[in-house]
Formats: sequence, structure tokens, C-alpha cells
Amino acid sequence: MTYIFVSIVFISIASVTGGEDCCRKIGKAKAALSEAISTLQNTKKEFLGETGSTIPSSKIAFHAQLTPHVTLGSTQTVIFDHVITNIGKAYNQHTGHFTAPFNGIYFFACTFLQTGGSYLHLQMVQNSIEISKGHASSGDAVAGSMNAVIYLHKGDVVKVRHYPSLGTQTIHGDWSYFMGYLL
Repeated sequence: MTYIFVSIVFISIASVTGGEDCCRKIGKAKAALSEAISTLQNTKKEFLGETGSTIPSSKIAFHAQLTPHVTLGSTQTVIFDHVITNIGKAYNQHTGHFTAPFNGIYFFACTFLQTGGSYLHLQMVQNSIEISKGHASSGDAVAGSMNAVIYLHKGDVVKVRHYPSLGTQTIHGDWSYFMGYLL
């Protein structure tokens, strides 16, 4: 991209050298440079599409990973501590809570891996009411998942937690994720 820009500017400036007066040369060089900048901006849009633009403030999406193995107690929140994406900053990696910034329909998913050879039961809750549940059976590194599509009001909280009254169970770090977005 830089090579194209330098070439266009060099060719444009070279084309205005000659017997014309200084002011006219500067004017032509300025016009050529303006045209080169416009060409580069259009080329960027062609190659990058809308990825070069800022994300509208109404866009909400997050993707977070659990890094350590965690032994969970009854109804303990799983805190997915490594944030990969947090557009709109609605997910809190310190509490494990997603707080809806707007009314709307949201999609959530959680994939997880049990460790220690025993089963693992998790639930996804909206303001402490179950909206989905997932299970990974006993065995060597068995995976589970859960999904939900739900209408949230501004301020509603969605989180993943250990299922109530099941004693302790361990979730595998590095292989467990929680994600969601506003539809």
C-alpha cells in the first residue's frame, strides 16, 4: 500500500515539473496528492470492506476463556477470566457476569470440559433463573455445551454457574469458553 502511494506521489510530482511557474507546479502537485489520497482511501475500502470503520456503539459481543482449572461449589459462578472479545464492554471478567446494556434478543453459548474424571453440570442463568443447562459425563476430558436465545432488559445479568446441590466438580481451564452477542 505504501509503495503504491509513493509511486503515485512521485509520478504526480514528476509530471508537474517543467517550464511552468512555481505556484502552478505546487497547485498541480497538491491536486495530484489529493487524488492519490482519495485513490488509497477507496482501495482500502475495496480490500477491507467495513472492517476499517469504527464499530457502532449498539453492537454488543463478547468471547471469554477460562484459563485455570476451577473446582466449583454449589451455584458458584464460573469466571471466564481471559477476554478475547468484548465489544461494548458488557462482560466483566472479574465477576463472570454479562450485563445487558440494551433491551433486545441475545444469543449465548458456553462450551466446557470436565477434568478429574468425574461429571460436570453447569447452568446458564438470567438473574438467577435457569435459561440453559449443560452436562459433561464422567470419563477422560469429556466436553459439554449449552446455548440460549433470550430477550433481556437493560441491566439483566447472564452468567454461567455450577449446578446447585451437586457437591464439588472441576471445570478444565484453557478448553472452556463463554460467549454471547446482541442479535
